[in-house]
Amino acid sequence: MRKIMKSIKTVALLLLAPGFVAVAPRSASAQSGPFVDAGVEYNYVRTNSPAGSCGCFSLNGGSGWVAFNFSRSIGIVGEIAGQHASNISSTGADLTLTSFLAGPRVTWKTGAGRFAPFVQVLLGGTHASGTLAPGGSGLPGSANAFAMTAGGGLDIGLTRRIALRAFEADYYLTNFDNGVNDHQNNLRLAAGVTFRFGGSR
Repeated sequence: MRKIMKSIKTVALLLLAPGFVAVAPRSASAQSGPFVDAGVEYNYVRTNSPAGSCGCFSLNGGSGWVAFNFSRSIGIVGEIAGQHASNISSTGADLTLTSFLAGPRVTWKTGAGRFAPFVQVLLGGTHASGTLAPGGSGLPGSANAFAMTAGGGLDIGLTRRIALRAFEADYYLTNFDNGVNDHQNNLRLAAGVTFRFGGSR
């Protein structure tokens, strides 16, 4: 766990460094757009948690995030997400994943700012609980691990302050102990609502 926290702190410093440069005085045009965005989303995760062959199953849940925008295009995102699956493969096993991630987002605004495709990379940690989690039901390993998402999506403006998160698709990596390769390659899909505060659209 100590090694994981050290890695997270190192990544956080690397991600925040550009932000300190970005908050230097800027022209009025560079400050257009919302200073802070926040959102809530429904999440669907397709995971291959068991070691060896796919053994894939699905989890459902949600996430909440806040983005601090240094310009119209560049921001830093912090996200908390959780997904759950029960009676996995009719075995009665269950699994809950809770992640805490942060990282940069790049957004391109088109159509007078109504359409806003974006890409982002978020890094941090995740916690697993339930009978399928490492450390549960006699399974070896730690219930805490490094996690990362990389992907993008599209926001569609409905009003000046509210946008529809039409879709988001992410590669979702976790590094839980599994006795084989200690990593899980997951797919995360999401949709929700974005709220915009400050500035102009």
